[in-house]
Amino acid sequence: MLARQLLAEWDEGRGSSKSQIERRVWGDGGAHGRRFDRFVRQVLGVATTRPSRQTNRIDLLEAQLRRLGVAPQGQDLDEWEAQLQHGRHAAMAALRAWNDPTASFRSQSFALLFVTAWNSVALALLQQSGREWRELDNSGRPVCIDGRDRAKETGDLVAAAFSGERYHGLRRNVEFWIGLRNQVAHRNLPALDAVVIPQAQAGLVNLEAVLDEHFGKEYLLADVLSVPLQLSGFRDPGVLASVKKLQGSLPLDVQNYLAGQSQLNDELLDDATYMLRVTFLPMVPASGRGPDVVAYFVKPGEVSEELRQALKEYTVLPKVVTPPRPNLIATQVIESVRDRIPYKFTSTMHTAAARNLKIRPAKGAPDETVTDTRYCEYVGSVKRHLYNQAWVERLVSELSSPDGFRSATGVEPHPRL
Repeated sequence: MLARQLLAEWDEGRGSSKSQIERRVWGDGGAHGRRFDRFVRQVLGVATTRPSRQTNRIDLLEAQLRRLGVAPQGQDLDEWEAQLQHGRHAAMAALRAWNDPTASFRSQSFALLFVTAWNSVALALLQQSGREWRELDNSGRPVCIDGRDRAKETGDLVAAAFSGERYHGLRRNVEFWIGLRNQVAHRNLPALDAVVIPQAQAGLVNLEAVLDEHFGKEYLLADVLSVPLQLSGFRDPGVLASVKKLQGSLPLDVQNYLAGQSQLNDELLDDATYMLRVTFLPMVPASGRGPDVVAYFVKPGEVSEELRQALKEYTVLPKVVTPPRPNLIATQVIESVRDRIPYKFTSTMHTAAARNLKIRPAKGAPDETVTDTRYCEYVGSVKRHLYNQAWVERLVSELSSPDGFRSATGVEPHPRL
C-alpha cells in the first residue's frame, strides 16, 4: 500500500522529508508536507503532525469551556455534551434541595431532579456512543414532536445505557426514584425523608461512578461539594423513636409503594448500588486533639458480620468517650478489690479472673498485647499488664456473690477473717 510505503520512507523525519516525497510522488512542490499529512491520515488514520505547545494550550482551554457547558467561539456543543451538563446541573440541584435545612418538599424535589439527572446522563451516553436514544414507532421511524425527535422514557434510556448484570442495582435504584416521583410529586410528606436516605445515597454514588467511568474525572461532582453537617440523631437517642413514629403517619398508598419496593428488591437490600446505609459514630479522641479524619467510609464488603447486621437498621449511638489509659498494677487492683468484697482475694485469683473474663490473654498465648482495652493494656517497655479503675469496679461486681466469685476465679469463695 502506497500510504504505508510513504510513511515508512518518511519515518517521523528520519528518512526523506515530506516535501521530497510530495515532489516525487505527486509533483507538488508547494504543499510543504500538508498533502502528505492529509493522505496518510485519511488512508491509515495516522497523524504525522505534532501540535505546538500553543495548540495544546488552546485545546485544553476549549475542553475546560466544554466541561462548563460553554461552546468556544465559532463552535457548538455536541448534543451529548449539552445533555451531560444538564444532567450534572440537575444532580447538583437535587443535592441542594436535599441539604437545604429550610426545605419543605425535600424528598419530592430530590426525586424530581434526580430522575431528570439520570434521564440526561443516560441520554448523553447513548448519543456519545452512537446508540439509539429515540422513541420509534411501529415502522421503526423516530417519533417527532414539534419537529424534534422524541427521546425514550427515562427508565428505557437507563436500561439501554446501562444494560447487563453489572448495572442491575443501578437500574433498580433509578426505577425506585421514578416510581416515588410519580407517587409523591405534589404531596408534602416530611416523614418520607428519613426513609429514602439509603436509596438517595446509593443513587448519588452510582451517578458519580458513571460520570467517572464514561466521561472522565473532570466531570465529577465531588470536587464542588462538601460533606453536610449532621444534627439529627446526635442530640437525643429519643429522636429515632420520634422519626419512626412520624414515618408511621405516611399515607397508606406511599407505605404500600415502599413496602412493595422492599419486597420486589429483597435480594438487593445488601447491594450498595441499590441502597447504601451509613452509621455515624461520634468519637472523642483520647488526646483531646482534633480527629485524624472527618469521616471514614468502609465498603460493605469489607466489614465484619456484626457491623453488616448493624447497617441494616438506622442506628443512633451515644457519644463515645475513650476511657483513661490503664495505670494500676495488679497489686494495687487486688488491694482495692479485697477491701470491698466479703471474700479472700489473692494474686493467683486475680490472674485467673483476668483470663476467665477475657480481659488479657490466656496462659501461654503467643501475643500478650491482645487485651480488652476497656480494662487492661500490655506495656512492652516494662513487660507487664496494667489495669484501670473500670476493671476494679467490674471485679467488685463479679466477686461480691458466691456464684460470681466461682465463675470468675474458678475456686470456692472463703470469707475474709
